[in-house]
Amino acid sequence: MAAAGFVHCPSENSPDVAQCFFCLKELEGWEPEDDPLEEHKKHSADCGFLSLRKEPANLTVQEFLKLDKLRMRKKKEVSQKMTKVEDKAKIQRCSIKNLA
Repeated sequence: MAAAGFVHCPSENSPDVAQCFFCLKELEGWEPEDDPLEEHKKHSADCGFLSLRKEPANLTVQEFLKLDKLRMRKKKEVSQKMTKVEDKAKIQRCSIKNLA
């Protein structure tokens, strides 16, 4: 799992969740025959971790920093999208309350 970029991050509701440290994609419902790398490619083909041409341990500092910068940019994009969804949900909640 780790070689495919995944970190095991279980919760009470989802004991077998794994998340890519780079693209933050979460996958669950793993079967023993699942290939983590293939599953990662299938569900998050544009992940920067998957586009590496060499083993992570062989990255230069410059390559690592470039990859980390891209990861942080993606994380910020996800955070901004979540904020927009939460804001819209608040508006909808208020609209529903006003109907009563």
